Amino acid sequence: MIRRINKFLQRLAILLQVFWVFFPGILFLAIGYVFFTDFIQGTDILITGLRSRQTALFFIIGLFFWALITWYTSRLIAYNNDNLFHKAKEELYKTPRILGFFCFTIIIIALSIIKFEQNTSFIHLTIIFLSIILFSILHPLFEKIKNKNDRNKLLKYRKIIWLVYILLVIVMVVINSITTYIIILPIIQIGYLFVVVTRRKISQNNISRNKLPDHLIVNKARENYRNLIIWIFTDKARKKDPLKKEILVQTEKNIFFLFASFSFIGLIVYLSAIFSLSFSRYITSLPIIFLSFGILLGAGNILALFSNKQKINFHFLFITALVIGGYFTEPHLVQLSKSKSQKEVYQSRQQLKSYFQDWMLERTALLAETSRIEFPIYFVLADGGASRSAYWTASILSRLEKETAGLFTENLFCLSGASGGSLGNMAFYAAYQQNKRDSLLGEVQHYLSNDFLSFPLVRLMGPDILLPLLPAHILRDRAVALEQAMKFVPKENSISLFMQKNFSELLNEDPTKRKKPIICINCTRMQDGSPAVVSNIEINKEVFGGRIDVLKLLNKGEDISIATSVVLGARFPYFSPAGGIKNQYFVDGGYFDNSGAGVVHEMILELQKIINDSLKLNPNHFYKKIKFHVIHITNQPSEEIKIQKIHPLINDLAAPIKTIIGSYASQTNINDLRLYKNLLEIYKGDTTYQKINLYRSKETDSYPMNWSISDQSLKKMNTRLYKHDELDKLILNVKKDY
Repeated sequence: MIRRINKFLQRLAILLQVFWVFFPGILFLAIGYVFFTDFIQGTDILITGLRSRQTALFFIIGLFFWALITWYTSRLIAYNNDNLFHKAKEELYKTPRILGFFCFTIIIIALSIIKFEQNTSFIHLTIIFLSIILFSILHPLFEKIKNKNDRNKLLKYRKIIWLVYILLVIVMVVINSITTYIIILPIIQIGYLFVVVTRRKISQNNISRNKLPDHLIVNKARENYRNLIIWIFTDKARKKDPLKKEILVQTEKNIFFLFASFSFIGLIVYLSAIFSLSFSRYITSLPIIFLSFGILLGAGNILALFSNKQKINFHFLFITALVIGGYFTEPHLVQLSKSKSQKEVYQSRQQLKSYFQDWMLERTALLAETSRIEFPIYFVLADGGASRSAYWTASILSRLEKETAGLFTENLFCLSGASGGSLGNMAFYAAYQQNKRDSLLGEVQHYLSNDFLSFPLVRLMGPDILLPLLPAHILRDRAVALEQAMKFVPKENSISLFMQKNFSELLNEDPTKRKKPIICINCTRMQDGSPAVVSNIEINKEVFGGRIDVLKLLNKGEDISIATSVVLGARFPYFSPAGGIKNQYFVDGGYFDNSGAGVVHEMILELQKIINDSLKLNPNHFYKKIKFHVIHITNQPSEEIKIQKIHPLINDLAAPIKTIIGSYASQTNINDLRLYKNLLEIYKGDTTYQKINLYRSKETDSYPMNWSISDQSLKKMNTRLYKHDELDKLILNVKKDY
């Protein structure tokens, strides 16, 4: 019994060593599996990647690239572990093939979830089980075919497979349907397995077993290439005899050349996406993810190879270099622009009181109408949520504007939001200034349906890791890439041009036109969690307490673009890093207040004080007609959070992190509730706080929170826009107030 236990433990230890050897490949498989099958964002990216034949072709190429890199680089690592090879020959021999094989399995599972519109354990387990059975049957079968047939016959089989591959890829791209991919990808998966199993015998030439042919070394380049192959595929701890080395060279030289060539092409595509906004949008996010998986995995395995060869931990040296480099560089500074005015424009912005008085003065005639009992003033809160929030917010505001014939914006005083909500507010703000009410909805939806994800995503998945080691300004970070994506869209419209302007231009309003609403882009200071605001009015302490006025941090002659200001409130790690301004770092406003309710609450408290002071002096002052209305545009599922038991290890190790994450929503809810109760108190129980939620009651999360949205999700949101009871009631109430 003890002997069996010892044998089991020894075997387990060997398997753990094998697991560690192939950990990078396993890790990326796990990430891919979780992202594409459990995250709605992954599903939506997959749908977007199949929206056209062009994107479908890049999807297939990207998937092939990921599978090839996974198999081949894992195989290189296996070749350099001869000591382990003696203990776990089968595991080292098969595992690289299994890893490449399951790259296809993961995508088949993800496509099946989309096809059957349900994400159940049955789908996952069935496809995984079938893949295991398929590999278990076909791998020994292909080994037997390899052993029974000569090289020429196997070569004919491979040529047939390549031809079938080409035909199948053409069929998949032309038809471009989920069903077609689910049917054909397993066939390609089988072809992959046959190619990698028979590859070695096909690559071998007839080599004399007695001597090393001299004619093989013709020139220095060929000799160097031969030595490279031997160095890569030979464990330093084990010496091979000359004949075996030559067999190794002849076996590996062609496949290594093809691998290197394919990798070089993939790297060129990857670099093109990094440096070109238009190209990253052209290939879309899905191939970028596959390419990034391949590049990062390949780089990690190559570092592991060098570490093994030189007996130096290059991973440790790389991480150490990043740590040291970070003391001398700052890759995440907020991108500043030059102000058109050399004055300190942000130091002389209007305060809330004077802004309100000027705003009301323009509406004196309306207030003086004896028939008017109430005068509504609208405050908009827009929850964060990337493009989902932006599209929903701007669509709601545009429908309100159109169907009230401009009555809504006539009395719109403030737009406050965080993250995507700020983008939606700003897109609407930009579009409605064009006075094209009939085309307003189309304008904002066209802009916000653009892909803002691919360009920052490719920066995130690779080059941003290297930024502490690069000289300043060679490559900007993913936050700047997101700003660029917001500024420049394939077909420029008024909103994209507006996003390119400096924020200071919002202060230079046309005196012949009515004052525009106050803009509040909510941020959070990373170092202490303090709330911060980017606004076109001064955020003074007397009204807004401890809130930080971000624009006051800018020096004379410094400015930021409107896109930069929006992204400053949308820096949600890890997708966007904290942005630095004078050693102060700002992140997403959602950390403290995801709706922007806090700053609006403080505004209303101050404005109510102004109103009360005016009524004390003159009880018949027309300010008594004022009634504040808050329109809260939200995009969060309304189902209750299930409180469940947590694992003791999570309790011990991650309790602070889970508490902080959980506090985001709670803090926002508390801010919303305070504002709601304050309005109830002011108006003696009359509800002037209206929520417009994208989700119906008890509806589960079905809209992706991402900087890119598929046409399928946009269609669902557009349907919801015109089937929303609360929005219909709000439109009627706005009309009634006039």
